Amino acid sequence: MKNYQLLPIGLLFAAATTFAAGQHEGMDHSNMNHGNMEHHGKMASAVGMPAPTEQATQTVKVSLSDDMKMQFSPALNIKQGDIVRFVVTNTGQIPHEFSIGSIDEQDKHRAMMRSMPDMQHSDGTTVTLQAGETAELGWHFMGQNFVEFSCNIPGHAEAGMKMNTILR
Repeated sequence: MKNYQLLPIGLLFAAATTFAAGQHEGMDHSNMNHGNMEHHGKMASAVGMPAPTEQATQTVKVSLSDDMKMQFSPALNIKQGDIVRFVVTNTGQIPHEFSIGSIDEQDKHRAMMRSMPDMQHSDGTTVTLQAGETAELGWHFMGQNFVEFSCNIPGHAEAGMKMNTILR
């Protein structure tokens, strides 16, 4: 096949891939088969995936403070399949982050953050907040039952800025 013949085939493939990716945005993830989440996308986690906040069935406010506390209001009461809107506020004077994942994922994230301590996130699984900032994060819980919420800025989780929960 000559090079000029490959161009239309490549464009057709690129258009189909772009179209499929565009349709993913509004998908209702509650009806998907989640047996193999690691191949769903780069932001998928062993404990679920980002979700639009407007699909949330509950809202949880999270306060991150300089005394290395992570407080949830109301108290966490999450079950498999729930979509939760987290409204996260940094009430302190130093940066904090809010990250959702499995224990293994959070351990790996902490190791990465130690090598890049000034890294900031806003990727669907983790959000970095400066002093006084508030951000929202939507999450669809599915997969592993044991979830860790953590601030992975170096030293923060180690000082107690994390919360583990088991989905009911």
